[in-house]
Amino acid sequence: MAHTGTYRVSVETLENGYSVEVPDMAAIAKKHADEKKKSQMPSMYIGDMTKKFAAKSVKEVLKLVQQSLEQLPEGEYDAAFSEAASKK
Repeated sequence: MAHTGTYRVSVETLENGYSVEVPDMAAIAKKHADEKKKSQMPSMYIGDMTKKFAAKSVKEVLKLVQQSLEQLPEGEYDAAFSEAASKK
């Protein structure tokens, strides 16, 4: 099961563009797998597992943010809702 929780995206303005920080989903998945091997109830802090990018335009910022959001795990509620909504 994928780790669900709070994921943060940060955008800062710079003199010549933007700094975009997004969750590093590969690092989070690896740490989650490592924690799961150690115990039944993985507990980890994911706040420092991020990637930083530089963007020169708003269009580049939006592309980076969209790619990041598409990688986020689907929550259990979202999956249950989708399943229930598909049944007629």
